[in-house]
Amino acid sequence: MLSKIEQAIYSIRSFFEGEGWPILVTIALAMSFLLWTFCLIGITIFYYRDYRYRSYQAKIYPVLRDFIYEHILIENRGSHFPIDRLALDLDKAIVQKVVRNILHEFIFTIGGEKGKSMRHLFNEMGFDKEAQYEIRHAGNHVIATVRSLSDLALMEVEIQEEVLTQLMNSSRTEIRVSAFKYLLQVRGEQAFDIVLPRIEGINELDALDIYQAIVSTDYVGTYAFSQWLDATKSFAVNSLIMDLMVYYQQLDEEKLWQLVVSDENSQISLKAINALGKLLARDSEVRLVVFYSIERSLHVKIEIIKALGRLGQGKSIDLLENIFKDESSVLALRKHAYRSLVAQKPYSIARLRKIEDEVDDHDYKLIRYVNHPMVHYI
Repeated sequence: MLSKIEQAIYSIRSFFEGEGWPILVTIALAMSFLLWTFCLIGITIFYYRDYRYRSYQAKIYPVLRDFIYEHILIENRGSHFPIDRLALDLDKAIVQKVVRNILHEFIFTIGGEKGKSMRHLFNEMGFDKEAQYEIRHAGNHVIATVRSLSDLALMEVEIQEEVLTQLMNSSRTEIRVSAFKYLLQVRGEQAFDIVLPRIEGINELDALDIYQAIVSTDYVGTYAFSQWLDATKSFAVNSLIMDLMVYYQQLDEEKLWQLVVSDENSQISLKAINALGKLLARDSEVRLVVFYSIERSLHVKIEIIKALGRLGQGKSIDLLENIFKDESSVLALRKHAYRSLVAQKPYSIARLRKIEDEVDDHDYKLIRYVNHPMVHYI
């Protein structure tokens, strides 16, 4: 027994002391060769597919463009299109993909009655059924599902409620956000109470997508977006709601102040102060001045000063003047303080003249910088 153990120990030691290195080097070289081979194969496949797609697009685009110009833009046909004249093999997957993408591009750019005709053409070519099939198999093809939901929203095709509910409850955020965008584009204001309670878990890019989907509709109502503000929710969700409040000019000072004084997330507090300024919350001017005196964060202080410049009615001039004159203050604070004083004209005209008469050359450079017409755009 001991001899076997000793022999095993000797074999292992001799392997790592030099006898095994040739084998390890051989294995490493073989694995490196395989890795580079797979990489080259992958790159080749990618460029081949791209070349193949571009080749088909170069052939199909002029044919489909002329067909659309002739039968929709000139002939003004609304349905029953002579699709057979296209002479396209729509049973071929690559041809379907190219035609569908081209139609999507034309539908997106053509509006009015012509846009409706484009949607009818899309449906008559069977792409609405293909899109419906793809969303029913969402678990297998995420990219195809997102694309199909976008197409169906553009076509204004109704999706069955059970399918839509399944998509909104998907574990994949991309699918959920696409379902939300579909609802907003097709149903408009009626979808707000369905979408907004379900958006927790989205990131900032998803929030931007949802925001654009809402503001691109013809909604002009008085829906209270502020009801969904909550300091316990993520920054992306609260940021989306505040952006909608600003876009539709819906001021709810108390809700925004709940976020300002919350310590849950400093980003949310900064965004809420920014929203108070953009919504011209006049009653918050004095409150912001008081909050400035107790707040220690530089970023929050800068956001307060900027908000005061937007909504100020002369009640914060003393604070802004003192900040600018305090040479021990951070330069960013002094810069924004003077800019907010300028924004509060005509209330601040006398103070600005007094400052310009008293400042030294160094501070005068800062004033010239703030007053330069290009600084705002930089």
